[in-house]
Amino acid sequence: MSLDYWRKRFEQTPYVRRLGCELNEIESDRVRLRLPYLELNTNPGRALHGGVNASMIAFAGSLAAETGLDDSADLEAGVIDLSVVYLAAAIGEDIHAEGRVLRRGREIVFSEASVSNDAGRELARGLVTYRSVPRAQAERAAAEDPDPARIEIERFIEGEMDPGPMGRALGRAPFIGSLMEVEHMGAGRARVAMEPAAEVLDAEGSHHAGALAALLDTAGALGSWSLVPLGAHKAMTPGIQISYAAPSKGERVVALSRNLRKHAEAFSNRVDLVGEKTGRLIAQGLLSYRIVVGEKLPEPKG
Repeated sequence: MSLDYWRKRFEQTPYVRRLGCELNEIESDRVRLRLPYLELNTNPGRALHGGVNASMIAFAGSLAAETGLDDSADLEAGVIDLSVVYLAAAIGEDIHAEGRVLRRGREIVFSEASVSNDAGRELARGLVTYRSVPRAQAERAAAEDPDPARIEIERFIEGEMDPGPMGRALGRAPFIGSLMEVEHMGAGRARVAMEPAAEVLDAEGSHHAGALAALLDTAGALGSWSLVPLGAHKAMTPGIQISYAAPSKGERVVALSRNLRKHAEAFSNRVDLVGEKTGRLIAQGLLSYRIVVGEKLPEPKG
């Protein structure tokens, strides 16, 4: 094992570089990261996009897992599950993430990660499940797999797609506008796409698990926003859960979000991330959301 190998691989990952993440410490089963404030990673009001917090959890948890892997082996490896709870917002400030391994099995590694600000206030906490297996072994085991079911994404929205005025406005926010396209938003459904641009990819050339988590976070939030009147209301994501089914392999990924239930200020949403050409399921998750209608967003610091 070579920690220097994993350090270099992490620092050269396109999506890591796009967010501006820095690796401060790395040792066996533990890493510490820093993300300087960058307006390109924000929502309106200089608030860090929730998908960036989720990405930092994915970065820290998966890198901690990788510190125990053989860097000379040909592995099929990556995050298979990610869960995040959001504890507080980061507004116009740097953040830090620390990841550590909880248990290391033969193929599965369980890690936890937390995100905090300079003052030590915890902003998010999450769990990462990481799997690695020799590629030849994985290919033998997959030989008898049935063909995956195709998801017909064109049937998800009935009628003409329209992001509406709120979708267009939110689609111009710095983080969302730089990485995603809001294609539809209305009646509890949202459709948001992410191109296979170099800046969202992992070291293997597929969409990074963190970028997909950010896409899921965005689509679930927009599905919720489509059920409230226009306005600058206070909103937050309490938590997300996402399972990764397959690498994107250079496909454009489309997030299909549907609201399962709205009760007062609370929204429950399901999001499928689908390869646009093949209809393959790339990832699937649940997102809880809260919108307090009529209450203003927090004022930015500074």
